[in-house]
Amino acid sequence: MRSSVFRSLFGVALALSLSCGGGAKQQEVVTPTAAPVVSVEAIERDPVVLFPSSALAMFTVDAKAFYASPSAGPQAAQLAEKYFPLGAEVGFSPQRDLDRATAAVYSTSGADALAILVGRFDEAKIGQAAQAKTQTKAGAVIVQSTYANRTLYTVNNVGFTVVSPRLVLAGTETSMRRALDRLRDGKITRDAPPWMLDTLGSPGAATAAAVDMKSFPPSMLSGLPLKGMNGMTAVRLLGNFQPPGMHVAGSVTYVDPQHAQAGAEGLQSVLQSPLVSMALGIQLKDVKIQPAQSDAQVSFSADDASLRAVLGRLPSMLGG
Repeated sequence: MRSSVFRSLFGVALALSLSCGGGAKQQEVVTPTAAPVVSVEAIERDPVVLFPSSALAMFTVDAKAFYASPSAGPQAAQLAEKYFPLGAEVGFSPQRDLDRATAAVYSTSGADALAILVGRFDEAKIGQAAQAKTQTKAGAVIVQSTYANRTLYTVNNVGFTVVSPRLVLAGTETSMRRALDRLRDGKITRDAPPWMLDTLGSPGAATAAAVDMKSFPPSMLSGLPLKGMNGMTAVRLLGNFQPPGMHVAGSVTYVDPQHAQAGAEGLQSVLQSPLVSMALGIQLKDVKIQPAQSDAQVSFSADDASLRAVLGRLPSMLGG
């Protein structure tokens, strides 16, 4: 991805029309309608309006609930402080300043991602760091550019813009352009798939995921377990971080009840397989999968030790 993105803004010419009336010709000037002004308050009330349509998957996590988890919270906080690309150089601490992260995956030009971060952000310090070409803790320099009347910052090929002191929009180049076009044009309607947004908005869930399996390109699914995936169309999962670790419940939708019956059996086998546990580095417990018409109801849990083991492996997986 290019480190800076630019897009030309074309002006709109005045439209002139001639009309006849009373035997005389009159010239009428038609003034173009300006793009509606979007208030920051409206975006903060419902930030998911920034997500374009056609998401393949959407995820959300309550960062405060994650960090507060007595099992893996402290370890997760340390990793976030280490690997989040921005830190003290711009006055930001993930553990202190990040409240919630919501993301969507697209297949617009390859794999694209867009995230909305809710918390506390100091754009003045970010701008100063960009102007001074300050090296971030990730070892990169913040590059500043402009797109859709917004200041766009890029760190390690990820672009972001500060919508307000409470809201940051981040993602790959294509997804950022689409979202910033919406912001510039005043398009503040919920265009992401409604069933995904309903899943992410489930009350009481610390984390949620919604995946449109029927729209995923086959290349993105290569290497995934095949058992239980035949006829799968959608996945909805909710989780919390209450003791003794993490609890997950949700549903997997299939094309018909017959596929749901076979899918439930396949998923039960996959999730209880020792090979899958070894690959994930986590021991799933209390795995229960029951077919219900065209769905398979899913629930399982992971204990503290498993969560800590996974987090402990992340530094080596991420290259130190």
